[in-house]
Amino acid sequence: MAARRFYAYYIRGSQIALVEHDNVSGSGQTLGQPSLDDIGPSGALSWKSPVASITNGLEIEYAYSPRYRINDADDTKATSAYGESGGYLWFTVASMSATAGDWVLIRGSEKWNGLHQVKTTISGAVAITFNTKYNGGAVTESSTLYQDVDALNDETDTIDLPEYLAKGLVYYVKAKVAEDRGEIEQKEYNMREFRRILEKHESSKIRGPRMMIPGGHGIR
Repeated sequence: MAARRFYAYYIRGSQIALVEHDNVSGSGQTLGQPSLDDIGPSGALSWKSPVASITNGLEIEYAYSPRYRINDADDTKATSAYGESGGYLWFTVASMSATAGDWVLIRGSEKWNGLHQVKTTISGAVAITFNTKYNGGAVTESSTLYQDVDALNDETDTIDLPEYLAKGLVYYVKAKVAEDRGEIEQKEYNMREFRRILEKHESSKIRGPRMMIPGGHGIR
């Protein structure tokens, strides 16, 4: 019979980390269902980096709504260094053209992963300056710059929502308009509909059978 293993995860920024519960005490006794604050025999937390090999795979379902969309994953530039120019961050890249206000995405960097906005228009230059504040020396580092990126800028942008959630957004906007007008009943009605749609959308992600439990006065 295969031994049971317990896993947990935590989120730090845009990273998700997986930890495994060490369910054997110092005396060799196997512990039961763990809690997140379990203390091991040496006084340390029993949650550790996974060490066992999972041959059949381990599935993590993680929902995330990004603030940007990569239109063309092949439209990239290789970077070789970064540094400071007048208190702003610059990256050394292969020759490229960009207009002030454009957004790019950096990946593979130890410090600067994420969206950055171009500060000045360039054409054919090998250094691109961003609106990101930075005060430091030049650092040699290889990373990837995605140039064809669509970021959320203002109210004219298109929000990439599923059709079902778009209906909920309509109720949310109606609730805010009613609140500004002092129509509290309309505001509460629209907020209830918004939460109902949101809950149905979230519950649709749960897999497996559902169980209905009758209330205290229900028929048994």
